[in-house]
Formats: sequence, C-alpha cells, structure tokens
Amino acid sequence: MSTIGDQYILGVGRSDHDRLHVISEIHDGETRELLKRAGLAAGHRFVEFGCGLGYVSRWAAELGAHATGIDLNEHQVEVAQKLADHSGVTNAQFRVANIYEHGLEPESLDMTHCRWLLVHLSRPVEAMRSIYAALKPGGVMVCEECDASAIYSEPPSHAYQEMVELGLNAGKRRGVDYAGWRRVHLWAREAGFEIVHVSAYQPHYISGKHKGFWNWTMVTAGEGMVREGTLSEERLRELERGMSAADMDPHTVVAHARMHQLIARKPV
Repeated sequence: MSTIGDQYILGVGRSDHDRLHVISEIHDGETRELLKRAGLAAGHRFVEFGCGLGYVSRWAAELGAHATGIDLNEHQVEVAQKLADHSGVTNAQFRVANIYEHGLEPESLDMTHCRWLLVHLSRPVEAMRSIYAALKPGGVMVCEECDASAIYSEPPSHAYQEMVELGLNAGKRRGVDYAGWRRVHLWAREAGFEIVHVSAYQPHYISGKHKGFWNWTMVTAGEGMVREGTLSEERLRELERGMSAADMDPHTVVAHARMHQLIARKPV
C-alpha cells in the first residue's frame, strides 16, 4: 500500500477488492436511501469522489443519472470501468483525479457523493469547497463518513479497545481525525453550504461474515504502524488474536464505526 496526498491510502490487489466489496455489502443500502432522500434522479449529473470499484456510481447510472466516478487509484478506476462495461452501463465513466484538483467544470453538477474519503484528509473543508465550486447553484453534496472512536464490543474486548486507540493516535500523527466526523455539518457550513439533513447509523453484529470487518481493517492499518515503527509485529498479532476471539464468540456483539451522513445544498 502507498500513501498519496493527505494520507489517502491506496490499496492494491485482490484483497483490497474484497474489502471494498464488503464495504459495499454493509453500507450500500443506507447509501442508496440517502441519495434518494437527497433527490438523485434520472438526468442528473452525478459525481462520486473516492469511487473505489464504482458500486455507487454504477447504481446511480442505472437510475438514469450521468455518473462519473473519480478516484486516485488507477487500478481501481480501470476495474470500475471494466465492471460498468461488462454490465452494460453506458452512462457511467471513471477517471483518475483527486478531490482538490478534479478538473470538473465549475457549476456543472447536480449532485456529488463521497463515502469514507474525507476521513482520510487533513483538509476536509478545502475538499468541500472544491466540491462547492463544481456544483450548480442549488446542487447537493452528500457525504458519509465514519467515526472510528465508536467501535466497541460487548462484553468488552481489550484488544478492540487498544486497537481503536492506536488507530486514532496514528491518525493524529498524520494530521487527520478519525473521530471528527460528528462535526461534518460544521465543516460544510464553513465551506458555504446550507445543511439539509444530518443522521447517523451504526451496524452491530453478533454473527456472520461482516462481524470481523473492522478487525480486518484495523490489522491492515496496524501493519502500516509496524512499518512506521510505532507498533511491534508481535503486539499486532496479539491484538489480532484478541479481536478474532471476540469475532468468533457467539455471545459477543461487535459494533462497527458509526456512520455520519450529511446532505448539504449550495445556495441558489
């Protein structure tokens, strides 16, 4: 994995595809309902920043929107376009760019969406201002970002607790706040938007294949800490075993990160 821009982590290979697919399985239902609430409709010019493999962009295109998916990861953009072509979706395109220098025409978009993108950025207000410039007056920005501090298990797992703290502290060292997304509406106001809707949801699992998603994600992040020298390989594996024990315990609930949702409008 490599880091580009503000600490935006780019994954490569089959494992990262699997991770993005699981994110889609867990969250796409909530995302679709949010975009419908925001007014996404056929004929809209829609852009998804941080599109990954393009699950949301293809769905928007299937609704009749003219969809563009933008991501820094060249490999994922290539795969997203192939998936769209294979499924016969002709009104979705994908390209490589970043959210600050996206190259979109000013005041050309009806709606934008991002999920799990701003959480990686140290300049989220500037990113929102970049989105603001691309939206038409009355255009809508939809954001979904996670608050990793809300991850927990019950009964408590000390491994989960420690890994969450390690992750939050690693974010601070890199200039990002993985618990800051409860303030997303304040950042949108600072960027010039009118706030239309705020909400949050938090998946909980007592069993099933999605229960261990944050174990997987935090161990992947922990491997970066090992390379940085801020966590030993031995301690990471101890924490992984502790989190896995909670995941496999049929009497333990694991709560995922809380997802904060925002609909904001560019004033007319």
